[in-house]
Amino acid sequence: MKADFFYSSVVGRGIFRVLQAVGVFKPVAWYLHTRVSAHLIPGYIKKNKINMRPYGIRDYDSFADFFGRKREYLDFEVEPDVLIAPCDSLLSVYDISPDLEIPMKGSLYTLPDLIPDKEVTEKFRDGLCLVFRLEASDYHHFCFFDSGTMGKVSFIEGQLHSVQPIALRQFPVFRLNRRWWSVLETKHFGTAAQIEIGAMAVGGVTFAEGKETFNRGEEMGNFELAGSTIVLLLTADVKKRLELDRKIKQAYYRGNGSRTCDSDAEEVRVTIGSALGCLKNED
Repeated sequence: MKADFFYSSVVGRGIFRVLQAVGVFKPVAWYLHTRVSAHLIPGYIKKNKINMRPYGIRDYDSFADFFGRKREYLDFEVEPDVLIAPCDSLLSVYDISPDLEIPMKGSLYTLPDLIPDKEVTEKFRDGLCLVFRLEASDYHHFCFFDSGTMGKVSFIEGQLHSVQPIALRQFPVFRLNRRWWSVLETKHFGTAAQIEIGAMAVGGVTFAEGKETFNRGEEMGNFELAGSTIVLLLTADVKKRLELDRKIKQAYYRGNGSRTCDSDAEEVRVTIGSALGCLKNED
């Protein structure tokens, strides 16, 4: 039975809700943490054309162990006024307006959908929204894009769904999915907010524990078993000073989401630690 069945029909959606309610996906997560699941790894690598050289040669105890693998070396832009990507992903960029609706694989989401805290979302009025969509072949660890201190942190349980396109046409998947959001008081980019969104029925996120302060390039956390999306919000003041790299401008949708975006805007491939843009000197 294909995943399409669970989203394209009333019966399928009903069955999916029942499966979630009775916790049928918990054994799946358990299985993927067992040694037996290691047999899935070669096929996953081949299907997603994953380059394993950056990870060195080692054996993995389970599929979960493989999915959370760490690279032996990461390269970061060192200039502090350069905005870096927090993860490997496909990036799209949006102006934040009161009526912004962010298109994510066929569905539209407002900032209150992702952060149901008006006091927080108001900080980013007229700012910039960067959406990092991870794929199966990506490195599923993510880092802090600047040094600073942790502000408000919140977890929303949600309901995890597949991120396949058919699912996104039927459900507002990211609004329903489990997500974590944090307010970051950064040294060079002011107040920022970062949202990590789980995917699939077994998705989750592990964060570095006890972080009150953090450094640029330091690991913030990693996705478990299924990667999803990271959304980064920057203030209007930072937006005015930020000069995006030429390549990143290709991913810049000006206006209200896909309905009034630049006709040639598209997702752009970025890697963790790579430069997205540079802060201009204040006049």
